[in-house]
Amino acid sequence: MSITAADRFEIHELLARYWKTVDEGDLQGFGATFTEDGSLTNYTGTTTGREALAQWLDDYGPSRVGNRHMSTNTIITEVDSDTATVWSYMVVIAAFEPRTQTPHVASYSRFNDRVARVGGRWLFKERVMDDLVLNAIDY
Repeated sequence: MSITAADRFEIHELLARYWKTVDEGDLQGFGATFTEDGSLTNYTGTTTGREALAQWLDDYGPSRVGNRHMSTNTIITEVDSDTATVWSYMVVIAAFEPRTQTPHVASYSRFNDRVARVGGRWLFKERVMDDLVLNAIDY
């Protein structure tokens, strides 16, 4: 069995659901986008496990108020029928409250991910951020 168009759609939905949970501060929903032993590696280090990931988002939360995260230029490569690699860009649009600033690109980066089908759902096994640029408006 290979990764189908429906699988690819579900993986794109996983990316969207991940960023929605970040923007809304949905701690449990955030953790649920990962496998039980899933990990996130970014500028803060590596965090592993759903509970620790939810705590990471709770700790990270205050800096994201007013931000909207987006994935773009997503490339999905099949490893086998239940595993794939996902490469994408992340763009953060900042629109702070009160809306005294014009919305702008606040940061961007790349993600190199490994996703796995678990119980019929695609989840992040490893999410790895690289090439982060903060305060992109200054560039």
